Amino acid sequence: MPVFEHDYGIPDEDELAALVGAATPHFAFQIHSRVASFAAALPADHARQAELRGHLDRLERIGMGGESGGVGNADLPARVSLPVLRSE
Repeated sequence: MPVFEHDYGIPDEDELAALVGAATPHFAFQIHSRVASFAAALPADHARQAELRGHLDRLERIGMGGESGGVGNADLPARVSLPVLRSE
């Protein structure tokens, strides 16, 4: 059986988290396509549809708007600017 004909099934929650967890804007739509195929393979009222829809929404946001990487406030004190250092 050729590889493209093999049915790998729907990944479990951990496998799915590994697939979508490290998504970057560059690959978000490729991963989105794969997750959408998983959702299409399940009945509309299946318990995992909500989980898959959440992943699809996140991947769309990343693909369209980019990813900030979760950068927040720096935990280090601010550095003195270079012009201040040169004037001393």
